[in-house]
Amino acid sequence: MTNQELGENIRKIRELKGFSQQNLADEIKVDQKTISRIEKGDLSPKFETLSAISKVLSVTLSQLLSFNESLIFNNYNQYQQGGSYNAYNNTEIEKVEDLYKQLLKEKDEVIALLKAK
Repeated sequence: MTNQELGENIRKIRELKGFSQQNLADEIKVDQKTISRIEKGDLSPKFETLSAISKVLSVTLSQLLSFNESLIFNNYNQYQQGGSYNAYNNTEIEKVEDLYKQLLKEKDEVIALLKAK
């Protein structure tokens, strides 16, 4: 992995997590220019810095090094022949269940309101 690839991974994860370069720099106690240089691939970070970045971004070092944005989003690859596809969904099942229960509750409330009229 090149410094540029590592820097791109850090930038993408940082942005997905909602951190600015300054926020990340403050958390790991470096200046913002250091984060910028790492993300551009101009600076090879020390292990301690990488470890601190992964901790702040709540990812493992392995995830930081092997980040693949196509697995983060609800994507699918459709093959032209055979019509099969692979779908990736990283939404936690508990969140899906909670949303489904909320929708059912709202549906029942609407039905009760309509019946009351």
